[in-house]
Amino acid sequence: MITAVHIEDEPRNVELLQSLLNSHCSELIQMKGAAANLQDAFSLIKKENPQLVFLDIELNRGNAFELLDKINNSFGINFEVIFITAFNEYAIKAFRLNAIDYLLKPISITDLKQAVNKAFRKN
Repeated sequence: MITAVHIEDEPRNVELLQSLLNSHCSELIQMKGAAANLQDAFSLIKKENPQLVFLDIELNRGNAFELLDKINNSFGINFEVIFITAFNEYAIKAFRLNAIDYLLKPISITDLKQAVNKAFRKN
């Protein structure tokens, strides 16, 4: 089992992902928390030291790439990332940062399961 956190500024999307993971990936993922903004996300990741981060790109007052830069400059990125977003234009940048996967909203259960399995195999 791998530990994960979810960085997402829409509460209903946090609930939806949690529900999908509970229904389809509960034997692989243990969620350790969620954060809705860059500061809380940074603190959560530092505290929980997750193996996997589900990361929305556009967040309130910032974006995922700013968060990853801050983490990399502070203590280094030692986790896998699955981006979950409504924006397909960031995919190339995400994969250049070695993202495990890039899921578009609404989330496909098949795509989510494949992404989680990839992350599980890497850990």
